Amino acid sequence: MQAYIYTEEDLEKIIAKITEQTVKKVMPDVIRKATRPEWLNTEEAKEILKCSTRHLQYLRDTKQLPFSQNGRTIRYHIDDIEAFLNRHKVESK
Repeated sequence: MQAYIYTEEDLEKIIAKITEQTVKKVMPDVIRKATRPEWLNTEEAKEILKCSTRHLQYLRDTKQLPFSQNGRTIRYHIDDIEAFLNRHKVESK
């Protein structure tokens, strides 16, 4: 059995490579989350969910999709919409 002793330069290269791979994997999601709006109006929610106004109202009425209402203005939190989509995701085999 042979043992390999890494030099400081070898370790720096390994760490740099792992860091680069991690950044490439994580950054697109971080950028998307940082640049998206936090609260969506009805039209924006319908666009993401690809549904009608009536279906969106049904999701509110049946408490499947949380919302915030101020007077007649209804807003949906983006995290709630993503959670709704993830709850209804069908996994392939």
